[in-house]
Amino acid sequence: MKIAVVTETFLPFRGGSAKRYFEVFRRLSKGGFEADLYTARLDEDWACEEEIEGIHVLRSPKVYSNLITGDGFRDISQVLDFSLWVTKELTSKSDCFLIEANHCPIFPAMASWFRSRLGKTPLTVTFHEAWHKEWYLYSPNRIYPPIGILLEKILTLLPDVGIAVSSFTAKRLNRLYRMDASRIRVIPNGVDLDLVERVRAKREERKIVYVGRLNPHKKVEWLLEAFGLLKKEYPQAELEIAGHGPMHGEYARYVERHHLQDVVFRSRVGDDEIIRSLKSSWLYVLPSIREGQSITTLEAMASGTPQIVVEAEGNGAAELIAESHSGLCVKPSAKEIYIAIARLLEDEETWRQLSENGLKYASNLTWDDVAEQHERLYVSLCSNESR
Repeated sequence: MKIAVVTETFLPFRGGSAKRYFEVFRRLSKGGFEADLYTARLDEDWACEEEIEGIHVLRSPKVYSNLITGDGFRDISQVLDFSLWVTKELTSKSDCFLIEANHCPIFPAMASWFRSRLGKTPLTVTFHEAWHKEWYLYSPNRIYPPIGILLEKILTLLPDVGIAVSSFTAKRLNRLYRMDASRIRVIPNGVDLDLVERVRAKREERKIVYVGRLNPHKKVEWLLEAFGLLKKEYPQAELEIAGHGPMHGEYARYVERHHLQDVVFRSRVGDDEIIRSLKSSWLYVLPSIREGQSITTLEAMASGTPQIVVEAEGNGAAELIAESHSGLCVKPSAKEIYIAIARLLEDEETWRQLSENGLKYASNLTWDDVAEQHERLYVSLCSNESR
């Protein structure tokens, strides 16, 4: 079975959707599936075509170096140009049995729908989030939010099945866009438990870590401010920020301007290093106000590291913590994050219980199981189409 996968970003770009597609399709390729993955070339040094662990990666000939803008949004003209390339590539191929598309950005997913209808091919769209009113918080132009909401609504009507990465996202799709629940399949993210077991690290009792993209909605500035408050009471505390993104420069200047000591930025980190950072830290803090689920939160659980996340309408990580009882949910402010950190630095019994809860919860979420769920769905859709 050959599957065409359309996603704006993929390796070597580091992000949640890129990681999910890599983990799923490298496993499916071992089971007889063929995956042609169409993605944007963000750097001229990236190959236009290569094999990555059984995944046939095809990148756009054109380099979209400014596709992701300085504010973490997207350059619409480049998104449209990439979508035209996707349309051209997909319509020139007639041998795929199914098309799988990333929901964001919306136009490449719509291009996937055009090819799926033209070739009477099943289409699945993976929804990592459902923005709705969140468009008003992040859009750099006031005209974008109503258009974005309309396009997101249209997108929910297009796939044969919408894959939601969490029950949180599935409920938002149904509640905000009236997407029929029968057309939504929840397939959560996973954890590479073998990698977690293999990586060794010594726990440091005053170390705090953030892992993720440095985008505006991640609100890492709250963590930096909270850490400044913490250093007054815990001068031996350390903060590691592992990740890259458009806000990196601003955060580095904040640290310098406020003379914050013991803050380390690590921009390019591999999977082994991420797990090592999580296992060596006392706490993982995710101040983000928008998450569909959060792979790094699952990885923190598997590492036995309690988490602190913020309560926000668009934050699925808060629901994840409520289900797992593996961390603390706090109001979205630097002071509340500081209070939660200080509590778990002092209350070792609560820390231990949260750690045990996380280990237990994450033990049932493996990428192998995620890939198997994808396989069953894809085979089912293609079997129905052939009848």
